[in-house]
Amino acid sequence: MSEYYIPVPLEQAIKQYTDQDLIEVISTTEFRLEKNKYDVNEAALVLYDTAKTEWCARHGEKPCPRIIAPIEFIFEGDIYAEEF
Repeated sequence: MSEYYIPVPLEQAIKQYTDQDLIEVISTTEFRLEKNKYDVNEAALVLYDTAKTEWCARHGEKPCPRIIAPIEFIFEGDIYAEEF
């Protein structure tokens, strides 16, 4: 049995995202931009921009909460790691 996926415009698809999904997209992209702007490609920037637009449409000028990305977590071993 094969499944067919019909392409949907991003603006229409993102309306089905939950607020938590929007927060994750926005927070993860902002973290990657802060860490190294070259890690973010054009497709991720378009998704980020569309997510920010949808957040503003839903919540107005209310700022988007920031979540800690899993790669931001500091583990005990990282605190005492020696730099070479």
